[in-house]
Amino acid sequence: MSSVLFAITALGGLFAVSAASEPFAIDLEVRCGKASKTAHAESAAAGAKSKDRDVLEVNAGDQITVHWKMSGADAKAKIEDVTVHFIAVKEDQAGQKMAAKLGKGVAAESALIMDFGPKEINESELTFTIDKPGFYLFRVETIDAVGGGASHESFAALDVKVR
Repeated sequence: MSSVLFAITALGGLFAVSAASEPFAIDLEVRCGKASKTAHAESAAAGAKSKDRDVLEVNAGDQITVHWKMSGADAKAKIEDVTVHFIAVKEDQAGQKMAAKLGKGVAAESALIMDFGPKEINESELTFTIDKPGFYLFRVETIDAVGGGASHESFAALDVKVR
């Protein structure tokens, strides 16, 4: 009986540690006219299961505004030399599990490198149009956060269907 309680307690501790150890808080909002969708931080750690992505439908040529806010989730840790990367790239279908290939089909891209001290925030907004119909992955992510002291990379992503 006591070994069962120990195992349950140990598992509970593992779940509490993993939930508390997300290195970044991320909010990604995509707006077009009055319609909008929002995604929040997910883990890019090995074995982490991605959530289904929401889909925002827009018309070709409409102005799309992307706004994101990213902050270090640890109130004491400093994570150095993190690349904050945003990309809007064409994909074969909404919810595509394989990463979209970069290069061809990139509708917009932005990147900067910064240190995240306690309570420091990166916030940005881009407005652009997409003229070619299809599905597009909109993703803001950390790159090299692990080298700066984070336990894993983080991202937030949405799909956009251009009609």
